[in-house]
Amino acid sequence: MPRRCHVSRLVRIGGAIAILAAAAAADAQVLTVGDTLGKGKSGVLLSDNVIYPGDGIPSLNIAYAMFARGLSKRFDLYLSAGATTTEGTRQGWLGGGGNLHLVTAGKISLSLFNVASVPLNRRTEACDVFLNSALVASVPLGPRAMVYSGVNSLIPIGHRARGIFTPPDTKVNVPVGATYSFGPWGLWAEADIGPLHAVGVGLTRIF
Repeated sequence: MPRRCHVSRLVRIGGAIAILAAAAAADAQVLTVGDTLGKGKSGVLLSDNVIYPGDGIPSLNIAYAMFARGLSKRFDLYLSAGATTTEGTRQGWLGGGGNLHLVTAGKISLSLFNVASVPLNRRTEACDVFLNSALVASVPLGPRAMVYSGVNSLIPIGHRARGIFTPPDTKVNVPVGATYSFGPWGLWAEADIGPLHAVGVGLTRIF
């Protein structure tokens, strides 16, 4: 998200908001960019994602809402809540973390994204804490659109082997996404390539 242009407001928020996934399995998606919202700015994200683990493992659907707040010009705070569903079984979760802008080189912005989530129910079917850590790079495509990619690691912490809603070991994926802003609103779409394939969409609103 452009730190200082039209894309900025919405793209920033979306970036700050979309905490790839602040849920026990939702973290397979990043839905964020290399820029931040900016101090004092806020936004919300509504997102729906589907993860395809492969190897005969049932797919997971993750729906969540997220709040983003710019605490400084370089760091955004993320707070999220949602539910992960697989084969008719649902797990609720809460997540939190942030996006730290590292550097801008030409039109490319880099950030470090980290979000951790904990399950609220069916705790024996997921790890204790699920960490989504990513290095994100984004580039604007005009005043309203932006594309992003990077590398993200999905890291189960504590009781890794019992995961139904979380993977039993660390998974490294490559997110490829885009966002388009119109007024205070923004649309997001992302696909993830790696051990866990995922697709997702999101809608952001800046306040």
